[in-house]
Amino acid sequence: MLGIVYILLCLITGRNIVKLLYPEVLTLGEKSYNGKELGLPRFMVAFPVFYLVGTLVLTWGVYITASLMVLLRPGMRYPLDPANTYIFLMVILFDLVCLAFEIRNRIRGQKPFQRPDVRKWTKALPELLIAAVLSYFFAKLMYGTFRIEEGKLRIGLSIFSDFAVHMGMVRSFSFGNNFPTQYSHFAGEDVRYHFMFQFLVGNLEFLGMRIDHAMNLPSILSVVSAGMLLYVYGAKLFGGRLAGGLSVLFMVFRSSPSFFRYLSELPQTEDFWKEVKERAFFMNYTPNEDWGLWSLKVYTNQRHLAFGMIAVFLLLLIYTPLVFRLFRRQKKTAAKQSVAGTGAEANRMRQYFERIRSRTGQQIRAVLWDRECILPESYSRPVFCGLVLGALAFWNGAMVIGALCILFVMALASTHRLEYLITAVLCMIMSVLQTQVFIHGDAVAPQLLYGFIVQNKTGWGVGMYLVDLCGLLIVLTAAGLIHYRGSRRWLLAAFLAPMVFAFHISLTPDVMVNHKYIMLSLILLSVMAAGLLKELWDRREILKRIAVVLLCGILTATGIYEVQIQKNVDEDAFEYAMDDDLIAWVREHSDSKDLWLTDWISIHEIVLGGAMLYYGWPYYAWSAGYDTYGREAVVAELFSEGDPDRMRELMKREGIRYIMVDNGVRNSENYVVREDVIRDLYPVVYERGDGDWRLTIYEVEE
Repeated sequence: MLGIVYILLCLITGRNIVKLLYPEVLTLGEKSYNGKELGLPRFMVAFPVFYLVGTLVLTWGVYITASLMVLLRPGMRYPLDPANTYIFLMVILFDLVCLAFEIRNRIRGQKPFQRPDVRKWTKALPELLIAAVLSYFFAKLMYGTFRIEEGKLRIGLSIFSDFAVHMGMVRSFSFGNNFPTQYSHFAGEDVRYHFMFQFLVGNLEFLGMRIDHAMNLPSILSVVSAGMLLYVYGAKLFGGRLAGGLSVLFMVFRSSPSFFRYLSELPQTEDFWKEVKERAFFMNYTPNEDWGLWSLKVYTNQRHLAFGMIAVFLLLLIYTPLVFRLFRRQKKTAAKQSVAGTGAEANRMRQYFERIRSRTGQQIRAVLWDRECILPESYSRPVFCGLVLGALAFWNGAMVIGALCILFVMALASTHRLEYLITAVLCMIMSVLQTQVFIHGDAVAPQLLYGFIVQNKTGWGVGMYLVDLCGLLIVLTAAGLIHYRGSRRWLLAAFLAPMVFAFHISLTPDVMVNHKYIMLSLILLSVMAAGLLKELWDRREILKRIAVVLLCGILTATGIYEVQIQKNVDEDAFEYAMDDDLIAWVREHSDSKDLWLTDWISIHEIVLGGAMLYYGWPYYAWSAGYDTYGREAVVAELFSEGDPDRMRELMKREGIRYIMVDNGVRNSENYVVREDVIRDLYPVVYERGDGDWRLTIYEVEE
């Protein structure tokens, strides 16, 4: 119940903050960027923005309060209890004050009570339907991969990998006291992983929400909110609901030729369609595509991604008018100069080139020195955007970087450029402050790395990779570059910026994480493709409308088929009994200050119990930039040390509290465990199983 109250408070508090800081955002759906009346219902913008802002404020508030309490009282076992109580009281008081002022202003303004306008809600039926369909679709998807069924937690095979870290971090908060925060699979150091979404989930579970609801409800709200804002953006950019609807369709179902290649390679047998329907592994026509790297699995596997997308789409909605405004100014300037230059001239050719030179010079001067192009029109807009983007740094850092890449290109052809600078500076200040608190050392290690994961790292190789990856979308992107003029062409170039970044720079040892930037670019390029199809549809010719339907089918076929693939994959799941005695034992006897020496494990009962692993599955920590090779050597020494005094010294030096010896440890290829020494030194506090499959936990005395 308290978890639901928390989410409702996020929405209410977000509403009040937005109305105080930047109420203009609520009117974004009224007109297109060219001034056409759209009449989109306000909830399509209001709900996502309220959810984003309120969740950021409340969740950071609870986290910071809990951290301060642990700082003041280091032995506190459950800091989330008083932290939630304090923040609940503060935001309820804030919301009541806002309500009081609203009532007072309404009374003073003598505004009569207005009955609900039925016609307004009738006009909003398309948007209500889109929101409902998105909610139902992603609810099925999220609960299909992660749910509690018959007393067991089912974690689908498609998401099992990343959920090791997700569940480790979640349970370190809901069952533990991970303040100051450490990385659950490389405990004992800092946290370089953007963990705030996991903290939100952990806090919801702490407040009494069942773990599958705590994980799935914020995930569903995030991806639906992102879809709603993308719908509004597509509609505003191209002046119609159809473009918005197609934008959402292409976001959900990716463009790729993989499905058609797969069909062409299958032998024509009686079981042809049965094999297609029952396929239980992702297609693999580009490197690592069989990971589900580009499919809907990304939204189920990386639950924090969609939350970051909400902020990116919001900033685009807010800043895109400045791009349109500059190009309108340039167009008016060119028109005036054309009128001024008409009439009879003795040397028309010389006069023509003189007008071109003069026009170009005036336009460049206007762009570089004109007050409207440089100075801010508003300070509330850039401050609001900078605060939102800066607060997002440890929710999803990739979306912050992707947004900055897009905004940088947009700023080159915008009015009021200093607003972009204010947003970027605020974002960077907040991000640096967070990294200084959470990360000891360098936050990132940027390096030039051309080609992403493309095998043939040449211009031709990258181009062919994108064709193999995106298929028709690349063709429509090229068509858009030719067809669009002015502001839309510039925006298309800006949308390519995260992809260009991904193919040239790596910020972590694992370049694979760059796929998030590419996904962001592809989603936004799909908006431009939706605009092309909308223009074709608006010509009201039957053949062209048939072509639009066929093109939509080609664009979405692979994405639609991957829904069936993921469903088949997740029929196999890892199951964990919610009443497992090992989970209960770890929760009762350990907290987030205790380091566990174990085998390389990912999801395990002790992880679900909230254990902090000294060295879990190394890929997770390596991809986040930790020195896994150094710690691997230490682990081998800890397990294989034969001198009791030396072992005791090493365990104390590394801060180990519990040692878990199981089949993986006993049969490790990296060391020969001296369990006899461990058993003589430390008491057995938990044991189950027999022989090599016996799982034994030893407690290292403090």
